[in-house]
Amino acid sequence: MRVLQHWMFFLGLLIWGNCHATPSSDVDIHSLKSSARFTTWQGIEPDKWATIWLIKRYLSPNAYFIFVPPNTELPANAYAFDVPGASLKRANRASMFHRLKESMDLDIEQLAYLDAIIHDIEVNIWDANAHPHATWFETMYRQLQARYERDKVPVDCYLAFFDGVARLSTLPDIEAHDYSKQLSLTSQCPGLRKDSDAYVEQFSHEEILREISLGKKVVFIDTREDEEYDEVHLPGAQILRLRDVSVDSVKPYVDADLVVPYCVKDFRGFEVAKSMKHLGVNRVATLSPNGLKGWLQASLPVARGGAASDQEAMDALMRCSMEPSSCLQESQVR
Repeated sequence: MRVLQHWMFFLGLLIWGNCHATPSSDVDIHSLKSSARFTTWQGIEPDKWATIWLIKRYLSPNAYFIFVPPNTELPANAYAFDVPGASLKRANRASMFHRLKESMDLDIEQLAYLDAIIHDIEVNIWDANAHPHATWFETMYRQLQARYERDKVPVDCYLAFFDGVARLSTLPDIEAHDYSKQLSLTSQCPGLRKDSDAYVEQFSHEEILREISLGKKVVFIDTREDEEYDEVHLPGAQILRLRDVSVDSVKPYVDADLVVPYCVKDFRGFEVAKSMKHLGVNRVATLSPNGLKGWLQASLPVARGGAASDQEAMDALMRCSMEPSSCLQESQVR
């Protein structure tokens, strides 16, 4: 019996270690260093663009990038990253930026600073930000994207933005006003006029609740992985990941009054929304404030594994829709 107990204890430690270990750095750094031509799916995530900046500034200054729509064939003879099957992509609890930085074995203050901020935004999604500048960074990053319909930011503007962030890493005592001023890029990157055919709307929580109260068919689309969905999701949400978006997979949503793709902070949610709109789902919007995190911060109903079933969450959401002020803070209700 004691032998069995010891064996079970050892097995438990082994499982715990495998679940909590930092992923090994298995990025194909040799191929990266020998490449000048890179390819990936179009995307707006900070992790993707921080990684592009890292490649351009510290690995291959002459590198150029070929961006293709999600789920389309990648060009040949180019190093593919941040796509299924690539060695360079986010893994478990490590951002893509972190994995590349570790593979390059770079001990540089600017990169450690960026690494901490990207971890806060892309990985540390449930806890309070560990870095004091992470919120400022995300605000300015979204502000830049807002001037370009989120997904049309020129490459040189992203590079200039991260150049600015790197410079700010040497100023730990900087104030929010100066931080935002130095990252505004209003003269270099003023933005463009919105294209009504491609523009993805954002709906506030109150607007979503009003649509539901009017009997509209509102469908939430969870763009995350199964284990994330099982932990917590919006009431009645259906799973559709970016890699699975196709003409056939969006057919069930064409007749919906409103389709709301989301992820934790709506970087993936926006990509799915844009792809669905391109494939004929006309009434598509993302959440404002952004994503599941904003929904949870507003204390709106969700389904949780072992706590609240989908039906319970949907019933609670219907009650909220009848009287939004009973669920939303007064400052959120206009």
